[in-house]
Amino acid sequence: MANIKKQLQVTKLVDILKQNQHFSLLKFDKTSHIKMELLRKALKKSGSKLKVIKNTFFQKAINKLAQDKKLSQYKEVHKHVLNLKENSALLTFGKDWSEGMNAFFNFSKEEKSVSFRLGCLDNVTYDADKMMSIAQLPSKTVLLSNVIGSMKSPVSHFINAIKFNTQKLVYILNAKAKN
Repeated sequence: MANIKKQLQVTKLVDILKQNQHFSLLKFDKTSHIKMELLRKALKKSGSKLKVIKNTFFQKAINKLAQDKKLSQYKEVHKHVLNLKENSALLTFGKDWSEGMNAFFNFSKEEKSVSFRLGCLDNVTYDADKMMSIAQLPSKTVLLSNVIGSMKSPVSHFINAIKFNTQKLVYILNAKAKN
């Protein structure tokens, strides 16, 4: 009979994955506890959470979720997690997953022993390379501010163009008045 504590851990992991559709599985090697706590603090600001997990528990949780017909996105994740080795951590994102991805990317630039293994965003599974390229993208708020700025830009250019000709006329008239 399986250990009840282990079954509870797998059940908790299943609940976490059901509640958080946007998640990433991380690989870490020789990272100190202090560095991991710094990462947790940076992720907490964006509404993300980091949990160190055992590979076998994660595999069993994904197996349970892949069997559910309503949760079809986990079938693709199941293919990627068959032979997990090395230390793993589960990164769950808040409402805006791009902020959590940016926070992790900034941390991974400094700490080379931490990297993506795979991720599931908007019910699509991505490998480590795609997750790294997604993490480099700006967040939604930055993109929205760029769009608003570009919408405001033509109006301000138009106003400056109208002012330019009148200002030039004033300068010419002042120069003629002085002569």
